[in-house]
Amino acid sequence: MAALGLNGAFLLAQIVNFFILFFLLKKFVFPPVIQMLDERKKRIAEGLAAADVARREAEEERKKLMAQLEAERAEAQKRVAAASAQAEKVREEILAQARREAEEIKAKAIQEAEAEKQRILAEAHKQIAELALLAAERVVREGLDETTQHKIIEDFLSQVSLN
Repeated sequence: MAALGLNGAFLLAQIVNFFILFFLLKKFVFPPVIQMLDERKKRIAEGLAAADVARREAEEERKKLMAQLEAERAEAQKRVAAASAQAEKVREEILAQARREAEEIKAKAIQEAEAEKQRILAEAHKQIAELALLAAERVVREGLDETTQHKIIEDFLSQVSLN
């Protein structure tokens, strides 16, 4: 070994020192380091598990909120539909009321027109009766024959119709 530049006693001392150091490291240093690494590994695993639980809880909460939002949306649609139906009902009631009022106004106008017609007819009958009396009075006063009476009445009526 001397040819290789190695001292045998020194090499043996180095090997013994290495094993002593290895034994000391294994006995006193490695267990706490391994324990620390195991604890770190455990904390990381617990953190990942907690993150997974939090993610699942967040997903469940999101699903609940989405369901609640959908329920609120459905409720809002029901309210809009109910309001639309109510508005349509009110519109129909207003239209029905307007139709009733229009019918009442129309009936009143017809009634007033009929009353005016009856008044005009009564007035016309009165005037015709007066005219007939005047014509008869004229015929009687003049004491004429039938042909002349007809002629006088026709002349009288033509005068009246011109007025």
